Amino acid sequence: MTILPPKGTKDLLPEDAIEFQKLVDLVRSVYEKYGFNPLITPAFESFKLLSIKKGLGEAVKDEIYYFKDKAGRELGLRFDLTMPLARVVANNPQLPKPFKRYQIAKVWRYDNPQRLRYREFWQADIDIVGSESVLADVECLAAVCEILEKIGFKEFFIRVSSRKILEDLVKDLVKKEDRAKVFRIIDKMDKIGREGVLKELEKMGLNGKEILERINFKGKLKDGISFLRGKVEEENLKEIEDLFEISKVYGIDKFLVFDLSLVRGLDYYTSLVYEVYLGEKVSCGGGGRYDDLVYELSGKRIPATGISLGLTRIFEIMKERKMVEKRKSLSKVFVGYTSESVLELAIEILRKIREENISSEIELMGRNLKKQLSYANKMGIRFFVIVGEKEAKENKVRIKDLKTGKEEVVSLNELIKRLKEWERK
Repeated sequence: MTILPPKGTKDLLPEDAIEFQKLVDLVRSVYEKYGFNPLITPAFESFKLLSIKKGLGEAVKDEIYYFKDKAGRELGLRFDLTMPLARVVANNPQLPKPFKRYQIAKVWRYDNPQRLRYREFWQADIDIVGSESVLADVECLAAVCEILEKIGFKEFFIRVSSRKILEDLVKDLVKKEDRAKVFRIIDKMDKIGREGVLKELEKMGLNGKEILERINFKGKLKDGISFLRGKVEEENLKEIEDLFEISKVYGIDKFLVFDLSLVRGLDYYTSLVYEVYLGEKVSCGGGGRYDDLVYELSGKRIPATGISLGLTRIFEIMKERKMVEKRKSLSKVFVGYTSESVLELAIEILRKIREENISSEIELMGRNLKKQLSYANKMGIRFFVIVGEKEAKENKVRIKDLKTGKEEVVSLNELIKRLKEWERK
């Protein structure tokens, strides 16, 4: 009988899991360098939270894993990490502001699985709660830029727009109560194409061509400002100008593209919005400012901004572009032995190696030395320590560097020193 992972999920075997964990560690280290602290929240939340109006409302039920527990309570697996954060902030008013948090965890969406799109995937979020300053937005963007540079992406860019500007541009074409739906339709441009968007807008009785024409700008900020001046409120233009100006000081303005067609589909966004790309049509994250979301839960307006990276998608792209190593084991040393008579000594050597925080393992299958060596080679373990009867009598062991082919007999007292010397070469 073969039981496969559920549709839209996948296993990561060690050679992938090792590299994925490296990615997670890199992201975590950058987030912490920028002063963000970790937050852990439940995998499932009350459906009341997941369906609040500032999100997708009741319609979210069709897009998430919704269920009732044995007591009849309506619940759902979290579809992002922002809604749980909003709940935490609303329930903990004593949190010092700004509250800077990061969370790296799995989320779930009942989506149609396809290339780079899963039902279970990892996100890495940072958010700053309590600050209205555009500086908070740039802090988040700068952290993301540093991560992508450290990974090694060369052609990434971040589309930047503003929901306030978009509202100004379409206010005479779309009623206020319909704008959220219109923005959700436009957000599907990459999925259903321009014609698909036009069809859906026309079903609403709207002039789709005029709406898309008004937001048809992508390019340099100064050109965008010229395009918009006189059409939108000056304070909304100033917000986007300030964002780019501060980004220059951070040295990340070269990664930003002003693109009015970016709207972001979730209703909780209130002004600045972003989407991260690893090349044309390869998005890997996004976010923006959501100054009213906490108000929906607490009745108190607390400004907030944040951005999320889709780590599952980033990792898949890294593999496609051959940006990851192929390692089957984290072990650096394999301790082999020739017979049961030297097993006790082999274990003592293993313990000494581990006391030096060197990842290592020992023969567990009772195989002969040739098969032990074959296993170490297959697993990509660099150093092979042989504990033999002859060497044991002389308090020595034989070391093999399986990467260079170098081999040497050393005393037990010199073993750790020699391993560290060889590793540096």
